[in-house]
Amino acid sequence: MDNYADELSEILSTLKENPRGLSVSDIALRIGVNRNTVSRYLDMLRISGQVDMKIYGKAKVFFISQRAPVSAMLNFSSDMVAVIDSDMQIVQVNDALCSLLNIDQSEIIGKKLRDSPLVGFDHPLINERMKAALEGSETEDEIKIVRIDEERYYRIRIIPTVLNDSSPGITVMLEDTTGQRRARDALEKSEHNFRSLVEEINDAIWNIDEDGVFLYASPRTEAVTGVSADEIIGKSLFDYMDTDSSAFFRESMQNAKKRKKAELLECTIKRVSGKNVRIEASISPKFDGTGYLTEFRVVSRDISARFDAVKGLFKWKSFLSSIVQNIPLMVLVKEVRKGTYIFFNRSAEDFFGLNGESSVGRMGCELFADKITECFVSGDREVVSTKKPVFLHEFQAKSNSGTLRVLKVRKVPILGPDENLEYIMTIAEDITEQKRAEEEIIAQRDQAQSYLDVAGVMIAVVNRNGMIESLNKKGCSLLGYEESEIVGSDWFMTVVPQDLRDGLRRGFDLAINGGCIPKPGEHGRLLRKDGTEIAVDWYNTFLKNSKGKIIAMVSSASEN
Repeated sequence: MDNYADELSEILSTLKENPRGLSVSDIALRIGVNRNTVSRYLDMLRISGQVDMKIYGKAKVFFISQRAPVSAMLNFSSDMVAVIDSDMQIVQVNDALCSLLNIDQSEIIGKKLRDSPLVGFDHPLINERMKAALEGSETEDEIKIVRIDEERYYRIRIIPTVLNDSSPGITVMLEDTTGQRRARDALEKSEHNFRSLVEEINDAIWNIDEDGVFLYASPRTEAVTGVSADEIIGKSLFDYMDTDSSAFFRESMQNAKKRKKAELLECTIKRVSGKNVRIEASISPKFDGTGYLTEFRVVSRDISARFDAVKGLFKWKSFLSSIVQNIPLMVLVKEVRKGTYIFFNRSAEDFFGLNGESSVGRMGCELFADKITECFVSGDREVVSTKKPVFLHEFQAKSNSGTLRVLKVRKVPILGPDENLEYIMTIAEDITEQKRAEEEIIAQRDQAQSYLDVAGVMIAVVNRNGMIESLNKKGCSLLGYEESEIVGSDWFMTVVPQDLRDGLRRGFDLAINGGCIPKPGEHGRLLRKDGTEIAVDWYNTFLKNSKGKIIAMVSSASEN
């Protein structure tokens, strides 16, 4: 074995002395070894990388290798490298591995693996891989090394190697893949989160090409189209749209492509069941690094319920608007912030002579007479102060036709979502005819009362409950009461003597409920205020309403 090493050293020394190279025969002659042995030694040195060979014609010329030593080459690598012989003794390590272990090369080279800082590699699995490497098999695995403050991941390659002395060995290479592993884990987590989001949100997400063909569809797709996400791939989105929606969608795609930003639209999807689904979709164009359009991403959601609700709301709004526009009451709406009117119904337009379009956005002083403006503004101030409905005093105003009318006005606050006052609604009612009717009724009542007051007999009106509603002057004089004293009193407790009270009460209740008809005339007695009694002759009749129901009894009496 020693001769073998010496002869290798002699060959290397001879070649160093002859840098231009020597043939096998020249080397054999100079070191005194037969040609076949030299040829075998040169093959070993070539395998170990110490000797190179060139062919000139038929001659083979050998010379010292111009390559850097393996130990120097190892230090060029960012990977951590250890060379181990077949006896598991560490032959070489590079600076990167020493830096990881925080040791010097002298502390590790020449030591057995299990007695070195690389004792962690003395593991059954790694031992098995090293054994396979010594037999010529290269392996690659991923390992995790846990240090005090962190854990790191490495790709470990165990490679069969021929050592300088041509004996078999192994090279262990560690590549730090912690950054890659963390990036991969983060990517996997991000992808998992994205897929979870896509699968759980109510929106359907599609990737389509310029022809609308599905390249990707999220699970929510089936809820929108009625077709599963897997089945719809390769089909065209436009197969599920009517002509109008298809044209509108294509136009939006082209706008998104041209503007390079998302387009938002609403359209109708035809489900396979035949039912139409209203969707809201956002179309975003996707370009590659060269600016070439690769696909469109569509995020869509079913808004059928909202669409139907909006239609219902619009229908209801139209219904209410029709009512407001056609009621006889005048309705005006004022925006509080700007102090301008934003709405008038037809009755208001007709009464005040307004044109809806030209009047909207103008202030009260531009639309109404000073008296009306003053009245409206005073009511508005009170509404702003209290945020409660306000009833104004009746006032007279001249209509567009020039007639003087009586108005009854109410102011109603309209609050916004934040409970702040946003609008004031004015509701005005023309009560001119009602006032005239009331005045006529009062005049007729006063006239009737004057007839009663000049009558020579007592006339009293007693309601169904037996309460005195009216008593003329003759009656007041006869009984000794002022009108204000007796009106509203119980007839039987006030003017009927006690011994007749119960009987007359029963007769009255029976008669008032239609049980009997009062006699045309009868004799009786009345109790005066001073406690004395007077004899009278009675004449009774009933008052009835429009339905024929008895509402009161009218009694007249004269002294006998």
